[in-house]
Amino acid sequence: MKYLLKFVDSCIYLFIGPFTILYIIPLFFRGIESNVYTLPSNDYVDYLGIFFMWFGGALAFTCGVMFFLNKYGSVVPFFKPTQLVTKGPFALVRHPMMWALFLVLIGESLSFSSPFTFGWFIIWARCSHIYICRYEEPFLLRHFGEIYQQYAEKVPRWIPGIKAERIG
Repeated sequence: MKYLLKFVDSCIYLFIGPFTILYIIPLFFRGIESNVYTLPSNDYVDYLGIFFMWFGGALAFTCGVMFFLNKYGSVVPFFKPTQLVTKGPFALVRHPMMWALFLVLIGESLSFSSPFTFGWFIIWARCSHIYICRYEEPFLLRHFGEIYQQYAEKVPRWIPGIKAERIG
């Protein structure tokens, strides 16, 4: 029964969290924007935005499949990860799922010619950074110990190719 409740909570989280971040809030901002001004659209910029959105969706799907098929980790906070995922996108950056959200928001900003949505992306990126630094990484360090510390020293938090830093 406890597992079933966690599963239901996870489904709600996975639907409401990304749905709100990627659809509801940008839609709200675009509604405000449409009453203030309208930027001209450009087909090439629109296609670039669509590419970013699809790439972000594919990245999120890849990470989710890696978690669930290998039973390594969890994309939701209700299930504790059982093993650290370090392959695929996780070998390039420690938080590729956040990158997926970022890419979709950037794509929306471009496709809808929406500076307000881009502003939301900036706010979300900052909130994500704070959450990652203050909650998620300290939790993973406590949960996995030295294994996570070694991973964090090899793999950068956000930008591939940037020197990784020691946490904790």
